Amino acid sequence: MNSNYKFIRKPVRCQNIWLNTKDGLVDSDRKFFTFNDLPLIQIRNHSVLKINSITLGGAGVGSASGHNWTIKLGNTIKHNTTSYFNSDNDSMPTIAMINYDQNNSIQTGSFALELEQQDIKQVVLKITTHSGSSEHGAVKNSQNIDFYICIVIEEYEE
Repeated sequence: MNSNYKFIRKPVRCQNIWLNTKDGLVDSDRKFFTFNDLPLIQIRNHSVLKINSITLGGAGVGSASGHNWTIKLGNTIKHNTTSYFNSDNDSMPTIAMINYDQNNSIQTGSFALELEQQDIKQVVLKITTHSGSSEHGAVKNSQNIDFYICIVIEEYEE
C-alpha cells in the first residue's frame, strides 16, 4: 500500500446532545445558558465537538431575522487550546456562527473543537448578536428567542 494515501477517519462513536435554551439556567441578559441536568459524558479518546443543527423559536423569533448570532462554549468544557485560535480576545471558543433569515437558519461556518479527556457534567453556552453598536443575548424587543442546538461529540480511535 502506498503511504502517500491519506484515509479519512470515521468516528467510532457519536454522542448527540440536544440543548434547548428554555431548559437551561439563564442570566438576566439571556446571554449565558447553563445546562446542569445532563447525563454524564465521558471523553476518553481523541474527540471533537461539532454543532449538527440549530433551530430558533419562541415569541421573539420574528425579530431574530437579519441577525448574525455567535454561540460560544463556556469554560466548563476543556478543549485543546493549542489547536484553537480565537481572534476576538475572548477565552470562550466559538462553536457556531449563524445568520438567521425569515425562512431558515443558515450556519455560516463549520467549527470543530478538539476536546481533552474529561467527564462533562455541565454545558455553558454564550449566545450573542449585535444590533448597531450594542450586543445582546437571545432576546429581541423584550421577547425571548429560544435556541434548539444539537451538539455532536465524535470519538475516534487513537
